[in-house]
Amino acid sequence: MAEVRIYTTPTCPYCLKVKEYFGKKGIKYTEYNVAQDRQALQEMTELSGGRSVPVIAVDDEVMIGFNQERLDKILGEDKEGQV
Repeated sequence: MAEVRIYTTPTCPYCLKVKEYFGKKGIKYTEYNVAQDRQALQEMTELSGGRSVPVIAVDDEVMIGFNQERLDKILGEDKEGQV
């Protein structure tokens, strides 16, 4: 199963959409609140090259923002690889 991490802030509406999407799909993830966690902020900045949220990391694939079509593709490719 893929390791899914999301870097969020409490006031980000797209962060909430990502979490709702993962909940509907039954996808387990680890959330990092970069507004409170300086280490997570630094890690997110190194991954994405910026400070925009959400940043979604699925294994080695990094996506900035919430693009459901791209995320479906990333998650779908992972599932195909495990069959």
